[in-house]
Amino acid sequence: MLIKRALTALVLAPIAITGILLLNETWFSAALGLILIIASWEYCRLVSITSPTNKAIFTIAILALAFVFSKNTALLAPLLFLALTWWFVALYWVIKYPDSHASVSKNIYTSVINGLFLFVPMAASLIILQSQNSSLVLFLLALIWAADIGAYFSGRQFGNKKLCPEVSPNKTLAGLYGGVLLAQAVALCYVFIVVQAPNLKDFLVFSILALVVSLVSVLGDLFESLLKRISGYKDSGDILPGHGGLLDRIDSLTSSAPIFLLFLVFVL
Repeated sequence: MLIKRALTALVLAPIAITGILLLNETWFSAALGLILIIASWEYCRLVSITSPTNKAIFTIAILALAFVFSKNTALLAPLLFLALTWWFVALYWVIKYPDSHASVSKNIYTSVINGLFLFVPMAASLIILQSQNSSLVLFLLALIWAADIGAYFSGRQFGNKKLCPEVSPNKTLAGLYGGVLLAQAVALCYVFIVVQAPNLKDFLVFSILALVVSLVSVLGDLFESLLKRISGYKDSGDILPGHGGLLDRIDSLTSSAPIFLLFLVFVL
């Protein structure tokens, strides 16, 4: 399984990096739209939206809203703060599971609203970031990947105390700490390479950003795990060997992208 995961990552990472750096905003948005189509259908599978018509309407709504919010800067702040609020609600659901089961999957309307908050802020944030400076998207991905890799290896080596056993039995506190530490190392490298004549404030701000992103990325992962627990599925799909579905690969990004952009807009 580890070999499959590594091989898939080795194939996907260069494609993602090349696309982020070389594609213009239009083609980047189109590529992201394709990812959203696949991921939204996988989400529908997890929340039992089975009607092809409902799936299509849901997916079109995501694409349309992501486009509108990415093109209208006046709507950016409300979107990001709404996303932040919704992720606090998601955190509550994760902490309270299984008692929160009924609230998460109450009906199709709840599932649709949750899905919109899951995908639209992420997509709009990525389009805005890529249009402003593609290196910011790479930095975000590097933080997420570092948090994931650090969590995997430190969790395997030192993990015994579970982080959220009811939702994701394999996640440990040691893994969380390892992910945060490796993300800090990535942020440190970013400051040295990108920021001209960095000072103590630069290191502090980017260290806080790395801490926030690494923690929030775990929440995105946990929320998708919560959906899989409720639905009874092990993975969101099987499109990626060793990784499961596409949603399984971008779950951390759903939470991290809007919070990352929110931090850049209102702190940096």
